[in-house]
Amino acid sequence: MTESEFRDLFDTNPKNLQYKQRIVEYLVENGPETLPVLAKHLEVSVPTISKMVGELVDHRLLRNFGKLEATTGRHPFLFGLTDKDYFFLGVDFSASHMNFVLMDFSGNQVQSKMDVPFHFENTQGCLDTISTMVNDYLDHEITVPRTSVVSIGINIIGRLNPHTGYSYTNFNFNEVPLAKRFTDIFGIPTYIDNDARAAAYGEYMLHYKSKGENLLFVNVTWGLGLGIIINGEPYAGKSGFSGEFGHTHCYENEVLCYCGKKGCLETEASGLAMHRKFTDRVKAGDRSILLDEGKKIEEVTLDDLIEATRREDMLCIEILEEVGEQLGLHLANMINIFNPHVVVIGGPLAEVGDYLIQPIQSAIRKYSLNMVNQDTELKQSILLHYAGVMGASLLARKKAIASLTD
Repeated sequence: MTESEFRDLFDTNPKNLQYKQRIVEYLVENGPETLPVLAKHLEVSVPTISKMVGELVDHRLLRNFGKLEATTGRHPFLFGLTDKDYFFLGVDFSASHMNFVLMDFSGNQVQSKMDVPFHFENTQGCLDTISTMVNDYLDHEITVPRTSVVSIGINIIGRLNPHTGYSYTNFNFNEVPLAKRFTDIFGIPTYIDNDARAAAYGEYMLHYKSKGENLLFVNVTWGLGLGIIINGEPYAGKSGFSGEFGHTHCYENEVLCYCGKKGCLETEASGLAMHRKFTDRVKAGDRSILLDEGKKIEEVTLDDLIEATRREDMLCIEILEEVGEQLGLHLANMINIFNPHVVVIGGPLAEVGDYLIQPIQSAIRKYSLNMVNQDTELKQSILLHYAGVMGASLLARKKAIASLTD
């Protein structure tokens, strides 16, 4: 489905289009509602809102949920988003795997395909592979017509501008915005965003919206990213570069970060830091179950370290405590600055649970202002492995709705 075809489902009258967009956005944020409440929110009459909602129902964008039970008076009807006919695809990839989630208009997961083998490289060949894999999924894997997919969200590692669709760290081989290139290849409006920001939005919309409107999502992978939600909206910054938490200068350790600078936070508080510390400790004579079982030190991966931690490998636990303390120290600064409702720890390292969360929590209590940190809840990601790809689907829906009045 093209962007113009989706827009035409709403209206061609600009004023009505804006009202219908606001109706859908309200229902996305708040769930099914009655006509009087919608009319009050939009500051229009009930007959006017009834007409616009009726047209959205006719186009199968909304549906009637039946009468709301009431103790007195008339029982008003509830209207909400449809769970069929229109769908959004989220795509997320790591260094070695690609994930797909198809979501309906109501935000329900329709189907998914996770951990598809994939090798990331910043090359034209890899970009072609991504395009082929997405097209194959659309043509052969999904259980709905390809024409019912309204938009696609793809998470891209590194610095990018979600507003213009340009990627600057990866796949910037020509002057055409990456999002436009994908749109042309798939024939479906496609949006790109940062993986940490998408994960933050997924966690917020699906699990933490009731906690408050401000959230920080810390993506602890091989590197270290930060997704920021302010007043319920993903914060991208002027050019989309917000959240480079891992590249704040924190140490005089002379450790070279992949960004080319020394002393970045992620040199001491990330999967990269854990792996380097593990290698150094083993070379210095420390024991680990991984080496005891015959694993060669040069073969050890971050996944191996995570699994060893789950198996209570004392060396990995000690290193994670160091990583967690350093991360918590600098998260304390972020909490002092943002005063968020919730801080969510996500990414692969979050899968070890309290082995990472507890030292982070202790450091936050030690280094942040008491009145501020008492306002903030520290939580482990609920979506974990699904956070990025679910967020990509939800952002695809959000951006498709926003495009109606662009």
